[in-house]
Amino acid sequence: MNILYLAAGILMLFFGRKALWMFVAIVGFLLGMKFGPSLLPGQTQSVILTVSLIAGLVGALLAVLLQKLAVGLAGMAAGGYIVYYLIQTNLIAAGQFQWLLILAGALLGALLAGSLFDWAMVFVTSACGAVLIVQGLNLNTSMSYWVIIGLLILGILAQGRIISRE
Repeated sequence: MNILYLAAGILMLFFGRKALWMFVAIVGFLLGMKFGPSLLPGQTQSVILTVSLIAGLVGALLAVLLQKLAVGLAGMAAGGYIVYYLIQTNLIAAGQFQWLLILAGALLGALLAGSLFDWAMVFVTSACGAVLIVQGLNLNTSMSYWVIIGLLILGILAQGRIISRE
């Protein structure tokens, strides 16, 4: 049993969307621990641990500072691109006002990305938490799929309840 994986998994399963910075920090740390030895061959375990902690902290800081901006920009780009594609394939006849339709699509995309972001994060953090818990428990593969699905549903319900209270 790996207590670190269990603790990280439980935190992500139930509070991942609420504490996005924590989710990013945990993922950054775990990736550092997993790939650190390959990227920094010959380094001591304490160096790998330090680099992993720094990766987690930098990820958390960026998540806090850039979250809303990144989601908004991604939504704008996607919305504008979808309308642009529809205009180019002649599904929408826009004429000289195509830039206005692209702008409207970009704004709609930003609004949708902002409003659906919470539920996407609920799913991703619940799935990641479920996998970490299963890894922490060292379950065999035949049973682990069912446990992951059950934990995923539990995480979605728990975090969904938090969203409904807000």
